[in-house]
Formats: sequence, C-alpha cells, structure tokens
Amino acid sequence: MKSCNAYESRCMSDVMGRTLRPGEFKLTKKAVEFCHVASEHRILDLGCGMGATIGFLYENYKIKAVGIDPSEKLLGMAREVCPFADFVAGTGDFLPFPDESFDFVMAECTLSLMNDIGKTLNEVRRILKTGGFFVVTDVYAKNPDAAIDLKNSSIVSCMRGLHDLEKLEERIKDMGFDILMTEDCSDLLKELMVKIIFQFGSMDVFWNKAVGSGDCETGTLFQQKIRLCKPGYFLLIGRKEQYHG
Repeated sequence: MKSCNAYESRCMSDVMGRTLRPGEFKLTKKAVEFCHVASEHRILDLGCGMGATIGFLYENYKIKAVGIDPSEKLLGMAREVCPFADFVAGTGDFLPFPDESFDFVMAECTLSLMNDIGKTLNEVRRILKTGGFFVVTDVYAKNPDAAIDLKNSSIVSCMRGLHDLEKLEERIKDMGFDILMTEDCSDLLKELMVKIIFQFGSMDVFWNKAVGSGDCETGTLFQQKIRLCKPGYFLLIGRKEQYHG
C-alpha cells in the first residue's frame, strides 16, 4: 500500500499553521527559556518541516538554527521563508553533522515520525555536546497496547508513531540523558482537535481530506485506530550526561 504524507497536504497546514503541531510555539518558547538558550548556541531542528520553528527562533531570540527534514517539498517552503538559515535533506537515523557540534536539539512532534527511534537517539546523543539539551514535544498513547495497530499505517503522521511515554523516558535515560522535565500537555492536543472538528465537522473528514484519494488507507480507518489509543501530548527535556557506559 502506498504511503501518504499528511504533512504535505494543504488542509493540514490550513488548520495547524506552519508549525504543523499542537500549541504552535507555546512549548518551543517554554523549552528555550527553561534551557536558557542564547544566540551563540548552535541548534538543530530535527524534522523542521516548513521552517516555522527556525523563523520563530530567529525573530524572537536572534538564533540561526539548522533544519533537517526528509521532505524536499517542505524544505523548499522553509528556504523561501527563512533564507538566513541552513536546511539539510535527511533523516534522524543518519544526521550528517560532526560529533558534539550542537548545544540544543529540538524534535517537535517529529520523534514519532523517525524510521528508527533507537538510531535517532544515538545520533542525537552523538551530535550533542556534553551538557547539551534534547527537547521532545510529541504525542503519546494513554492506551499504548492499542498503538501497535498504528505502526504499519500507510499515513505519514505523528499519530502513526504514538509513544509509550514511560518506555520512551526509560529509553532516553538509557541513551545517556538526564531527564530534567516531563510534562503532560494534552490540553494543547484537545484544543487542536476541537479546532479541527469545528472546521471540518469531524476528525474522520479531516483525515480523509489530509490523505486525499490515493492508495493509502482511509482517514476514517486511521481515526478509528487513533481513538482506541486515547492520544495525549507531552513535553520532555533531557540533558546529555558526561558519561555513558
């Protein structure tokens, strides 16, 4: 079955804006200020999409971040609106950057999209300096057992990779990170869902429009699987420890 990238759909950006995630920049701002990120720090936006976070960081903190994303279509949009920034085509499981070359890595609703989370976490740790911060905002399943059926979905969306939050925390700790904060932000996801339902009538209609009439599974079936998982949203901030044995 053909894969359909919902993030390249016009209706996705119409309802979510350029951030393509719940809460827009609320958690970005919270993380940047919690970690005391400054203009001299080197930042990577992992899964930068249309460059929304890159633009926000530059406009509000004078930070010129680097963006990486596998979608050439989204990168093209990002380069148009953020000509001052560097954008690279690539995926999280192979980051084309030197060891310890970043102070801060952000994965805003994108870790759930990675082909191999284990390899991605290894790569993030490799490119982060000792003491560097790793910020994750993403979706998780309050009923993680039901999330198994979503893994093989043909629809490319963060909902396909709903995390088991407890297991993710343990995995990040095992990779050599100290967890500084984990906060449930499910209210932001609920706000977005209310907005979607108000605009499209139902989540089923939204997902059907997002995936179009291609060969991937229907948005209705995708939404049925999501509903069983009872999705939530979270913010996690980790810091790379000096030693990892």
